[in-house]
Amino acid sequence: MRQQSKNRPGDNPLTSHRSPLAFKMRGIFRSLKSRATWLVVLGACGSRAPVPTPTSSPAVSRILPLARVIVLETSGPPPSDTSVSFTTGAPHMIVMRHGPPENIIFARISFAATAFGDSGRSVNVDVRPRPGIYGLDITTSIPPRTGARVAFEFARYFSAPSRARQVYRTDASFERALAVGRLLPDNQIELLPSIEPEIDKVGAVVPASGSYLVAAPQ
Repeated sequence: MRQQSKNRPGDNPLTSHRSPLAFKMRGIFRSLKSRATWLVVLGACGSRAPVPTPTSSPAVSRILPLARVIVLETSGPPPSDTSVSFTTGAPHMIVMRHGPPENIIFARISFAATAFGDSGRSVNVDVRPRPGIYGLDITTSIPPRTGARVAFEFARYFSAPSRARQVYRTDASFERALAVGRLLPDNQIELLPSIEPEIDKVGAVVPASGSYLVAAPQ
């Protein structure tokens, strides 16, 4: 803090010899002013811009009857079936997009360089979207060793069923409960732990081959 000059502009040299009470009062006012300044500075340092609240989907997997979950619907044009071949040993990502005219991202399926173990092998991945919902059927010609990552994005075509509004009251509450679910035999679904949850996006590590839906428990 810059040191203040003893003779400030406006101080009259002819009245510099003030009473002890005047000096005491001036010291009190300076102390109060200094404290107020520090409070303002500290308040400014502690303030932060609002941070979007990420989705708070399950931290552990949870198995439920399929009838006990609410699946996220989509009103957008569906993506097309996709078949991709690539060589193992390098990272690879498949991006699924809604149909024209906007062609915005529907989902991303990513494989790490070590996902399939040995390098230099040819692998084929087939992805089929499920109509009317945020869901995918994924098959791979080689079973991955470390799994894959699937992330659905629903900023544009998020569509909450009427049941979701009855249970969760608001779209925001429904979104916070969403997770990627893996369909199991006997009409069961496993809600998987979410990775890197963000607004309008939910993802999970999956064992590649299987059917996956975005859903929330009732």
